[in-house]
Formats: sequence, structure tokens, C-alpha cells
Amino acid sequence: MIFARSLAGQSRPGPRRYRAAQGGWGRNNNDGVNHVSTPKTSFAADDGQEVLDLGAIFAIIWRGRLLILLCVLLGLAFGVWRGFIAAVPLYGAEVQLVLDPRDEKVVDIESVVSSLSATDEVIRTEVHILGGRELGGQVVDRLNLVADPEFNMLLRDPGFDPVQSLKNAIKTILGMEVYQITGDPDPAFLREKVIQTLLSNVEVVNIPDTYIFSIWVLSENPFKAAEIANAFADVYVENQVAVKLDVTAQATGWLAERVTELRGQLEKNERRVAEIRAQADVTSPAQLIGLENRLISLRSALSERSEEVASRASAQAELSAVQSEADQRAAARRFGYGALMSRASDPQTGWRAVLAQAARDLREAEAKEQAIRTSMAELEITIATQSDALTEIVQAERDAESSRLLFENFQNRLRETSMQVGLQRADSRVISRAFPPDRPALPQKSRILILSVFFGGFIGTVLVVALQLTRARLHSASQIANITSVPVIAVLDQFTQKVRPEDAAALGPQTRDGEAIRNLRTSLLMARDDVPPQVVVFTSAESGDGKSTLSAAMAHNIAQIGKSVLLIDGDIRRHYLSNPLANGNQHPGLSDVLSGKVALADAILPGALGQVDILPAGTVSGSAADLLSQGGLPDLLAEVRNHWDVIVIDTPPISVVPDARIIGRHADLLILLAQWNTTRQSVFADALRQLEQGGRSPDGIVLTKVKAGRKPLYGPARRSHDNYYRG
Repeated sequence: MIFARSLAGQSRPGPRRYRAAQGGWGRNNNDGVNHVSTPKTSFAADDGQEVLDLGAIFAIIWRGRLLILLCVLLGLAFGVWRGFIAAVPLYGAEVQLVLDPRDEKVVDIESVVSSLSATDEVIRTEVHILGGRELGGQVVDRLNLVADPEFNMLLRDPGFDPVQSLKNAIKTILGMEVYQITGDPDPAFLREKVIQTLLSNVEVVNIPDTYIFSIWVLSENPFKAAEIANAFADVYVENQVAVKLDVTAQATGWLAERVTELRGQLEKNERRVAEIRAQADVTSPAQLIGLENRLISLRSALSERSEEVASRASAQAELSAVQSEADQRAAARRFGYGALMSRASDPQTGWRAVLAQAARDLREAEAKEQAIRTSMAELEITIATQSDALTEIVQAERDAESSRLLFENFQNRLRETSMQVGLQRADSRVISRAFPPDRPALPQKSRILILSVFFGGFIGTVLVVALQLTRARLHSASQIANITSVPVIAVLDQFTQKVRPEDAAALGPQTRDGEAIRNLRTSLLMARDDVPPQVVVFTSAESGDGKSTLSAAMAHNIAQIGKSVLLIDGDIRRHYLSNPLANGNQHPGLSDVLSGKVALADAILPGALGQVDILPAGTVSGSAADLLSQGGLPDLLAEVRNHWDVIVIDTPPISVVPDARIIGRHADLLILLAQWNTTRQSVFADALRQLEQGGRSPDGIVLTKVKAGRKPLYGPARRSHDNYYRG
């Protein structure tokens, strides 16, 4: 074999190194780094602003057209099922009422019963009243809808209900409670459920800029729909009259009670006035004025009497002090007692008579003064008593007058309210009654179909775009070109049959798969015109991209043109190549050579894959990355370069372990594989960054496993290629 001959001394020229910077499709940017960019859905306009790339968005939608079509068909199927099979025809009946803002009371009792004002707040309130549970409950009771199977689910046929089953399934998935009524439910609860069902089929709206309300009712029976709509209008109008009558009755009762109370209060106050007059013997305020004038007269008389008493007392004192007869006669004449002195038989007798008369006059004056004082005291008491009594009488008369006024006012209101009982009317009236419709209002089948198709297409488009943006799979070479400047050197179709590494020899020259491998081989060997690459490393961003199969197929294809080829299984952990080609990796291999356990010659398996020699992965007990980084790898590659024309190395995915970055630094060509519609853009970009950080960017990218008929490149050339191998 070739390797045995080289050990015998037929050595080849020294190592031929491949330089990626010399030109061709492996050339990098001027700075030596293949820059990674994010996927583009927009481009820069001439003014520097980002412009939405509608072509890229349309391409995304076009690639997912089958999913969109499937969603459209599912939506159409749902629409057909919902509109033509599952939906129960519902008939709609409409009744219209008008809120009458006019106020035509016969008597004015606005404070007792007031009509509705046509304000926006009142209109909105009435709309809620029309669609409220109270009014709905009265309609249920009037029409006995509890006994109607359409509104009472317990009376329905317990057969399979697909719509209800679907609702229950959705509630179960969302974790919501599904109510199951078993046994005999409470009548009040059952009535509430019927009201709820009824109100779900009723719609109340106010026609804009009018006082008109429209009540729209849906039912499975057209006559029932009209009956329910009219019942809503009738109950609403009757309730307005009933409310007014109830308020009027309450007002009448309250007024009657107040009139009775006020009548009793009036009678009580009038009796009190009479009692006070009888007890105080007061007829009028003029009497009290006469008494006060009399008191003034007495006070004047008292003043005169007091002066007289003082004069009499002074005279008596002077008379008592006179001693001589002449003075006595003079004093008697001065005080008016001269005549009495003259009639006396002798002066002494006359003087004694004068003194006695003066004493009598003094006592008489004092008695008159005391009488006046007594009269004044009695009169003052009488005036005070009469004044208090008169004040009390005035207050009692005022209370009686107030009671009389209230009594007469409430009596008049009671009379007016009693008259209003027979004159009450509703604030609303029916202007258009409901009649049984001749055709169903629901379902609107054409509308359901249009909306189902639209929403199916919309959901499908959203799913396609969401999957594209969230999963961001690689689909084309142009898409990869938007991510990195590394060229795509090949776009390989998915093999027509499942090919494993040990089946690489089955890719014959007359097959389309074999021709694709030969095209890639030509691209690799002609990457440089001067020195063909010798060490070619295949790696991928994720596992399952087909790099092991492609490595084996490429090694076998290169060997067919007379090149000596060594295939190295660089995946020391998984040894995907060694399992089928090296007896389940039981043979010493790369790890054993690098660790110095065996020599290279002992690890090589000559002709394990046709004319291709294989260096298995071997077994490793420690870290494979540490083993590859210990320094033995460059020496090993230098040695194998001297004995084989081409060395193909299969390495693990970059996103999993760093082995490919370590081995790739010593490669002439580093080829990165990406699986069509599977490799994620984020993982692919991360693999490129990891390679750049390791100082070795890939020299080419191969897009693998493209499904036949969906290859996004080449156009007519693609069809001629297929026709050539088809026939």
C-alpha cells in the first residue's frame, strides 16, 4: 500500500501548504477576517435610511405557501362546518320604541312624579335598562321561557353537541371550570341561567341622533323572535307606567298620613289657644293697655299721696314743737287749723284739738298712700299675668295658623295626587312592532366563508413569518451571503436514497448524487491554480448536517481520480465514521496516536473505504480538546502530508465542542456545512464567530440536503440539470 511504500523510503516532497490569502473563492476580506452580519429584511436607500425589503418578505411567504394554503383550506373547512353544518339558523325580529320628551301633565305634581329628560345620560341609562337582567327576567316569566328548550339547556336533547363540546374542550385546555348541571337544580338558579341565555340573544341600541331605541332578538323560531321582541317593548312600557303609579301610590299614602297628622296638630293648637284664653281671662291686647294706663294713674296718685303724707308729717312735727299760745294760734292758722282753734273754749283745749286733728289727717293720708300701693301691686301682678298669657296666646295662635297652612297645602297635594293616578302614561311608546321574519338572520354563510378564508390565510402567513423570524432557518445561498462574506461553494440536493458513510461508494458516476459530489470535488481541488489543497477539514454548525457522509463521499471521490487519500475521523467523542468503517471503533486511532500509545502505521486502516485509507477516532478517557491542544496534532499532520495526497478530516459540530476550531487552524481548506431549512441562522452566525475568534475563518460553505424541486437557485439551468439525469 501507499503508506507501506512511503515507510520503505519512497518519500514525497515536503509539506505543501495552502494559503487562503492567495486568491480565488477562499479569499477573505482585506482585513483577513470574514465578517458576520445579521440577516437582512431591509436595504439602505440612497438617503441612508432603512427601506423595507418587500422582496425578502415575499420570499419568506412564498417558501411557506404550502402552510398558508393548508391554513386557508382549514379555515375554509371550518367556515363550511360552522356555516352550513354546525350553525343553527337564527331569525331576527326588531321592535322600535321612542323616548317621548314631552311633558303633558294635567296637574302640576312635578315634585311627586317627574318624567324622563332626553339627555345623553338618560338615553344610555335606558339602553342598559332595556338590556338588563330585571327586564329580561320579567320577559322570561311572562313567556314562561324556563319551559322552552331553546333557552333551558336541561330540556334539550342530551345528544352530542359539537359546538358545546368544543367550548368545553377549550375551557379545559385553558384551565377554566366547566359547569355540569346534574340532578334538579335550584329554580332560582335555573331562572338566572335562562335569563342569561335570553340576554345573549338580545341587542339594544340607540339610533344615533334620535330618541329611538331598537330591540333586536334572535331565536330559532321566527314567531318566537317577534313575540320576545314585542314582550320586551311591552314590559318596558308597562314598567314605566307601573313605576309612576307605584311612586304616586306611595306619595298618596304618605300625603294622607301627613294630612291626618297635621289635622290632629291643628286641632290641638286651637284647643290650646281656647284653654289659655279661658284660664287667663284675656279678651284682647286693648285690655292689657287699659291696665297699663291705670297703673300709670295709680303711680301718679301715689306720688301725690306721698307728698301729702310728707307734708302732714312735717306739719305735725312743727305743731308739736310750738309752746306759746301766740305761736300755737299762728301755727294753727298756717296749717289750716285756725277755725278749730277759734271754736275751742280755751286755748289749751283748742291746741289739743288741733294736734289731734293733725294726727288724724296724717294717719288718713298714710292709709290712702298704702291703699294706692296695694292697688298698684295687685295691678302689676295682673298686668304681668295678662302679658304672659297674651304672649302664649299669640304663640299658640301662630302655631295653629302654621298647622292650618301646612294642612291645607298637603290636603291640596293629596287631592292633586289622587287625581293623577288615572292620568299616568309611559315616557316611551312603541313606534314599530316586531313581525316574524321570513328568512334567517344568522348564520351569514358568505360572510363566514370569507372571514374563515381570510383568517386562515392570515394565521398561515403569521405562522410562516413567525417561524421564519423565530427559528430563522437557512434557505438559500443569498441568505447566507447576507450573513457572511464567506462564499457558498456548493448547494447539494438531498440524496435520492439514504446514504451513510459506509455507503459512499454507492454514489456512482452516473447518478445525480455522485455528480454533485464530483462538482464539489472539482471546486475543492481547483480552489488554487498553483497548489491544490492537501488537508481539507469538514465541520458544521449543528449536528445532522451530513458532514460525516460528505467527508466519506468526498474522500472516496478524490481517490477515484488516482489520488492517495487519508480519511481521519476527528470526532473523537462520537466517532461516527469509525463505528461502521473501523469495526465499531475497536481499532486504535487518532486519540491513541496523539497520546503516544500506538504508532501512526499501527492505527491506519488501509483500503477501509474502497481505495481510501482511514485513521479511526480511537478511544479517549479524558478531554478530547485537551488532547488535540497538547501539540501532537501539527506533527501528525506534517507526517501524513508526506504520505498522502489529500487528507480529509471529519470534525464535530462547532456549536457543541471546540475540536473543529483546533483542527481547523492546521487545515488548508476549512469547509463549513449548513443544512437547508434546518440550520438556524443564530447558530450558524455563532459558529462563524467562534471560528473567527479561534483565528481561522471558513474558506467555503456548503448548503446540504436541499429538497428536490425547492432549490432556490439556478432557474432554467436547474431544470436542464434534472432533465439530463432523468433521461
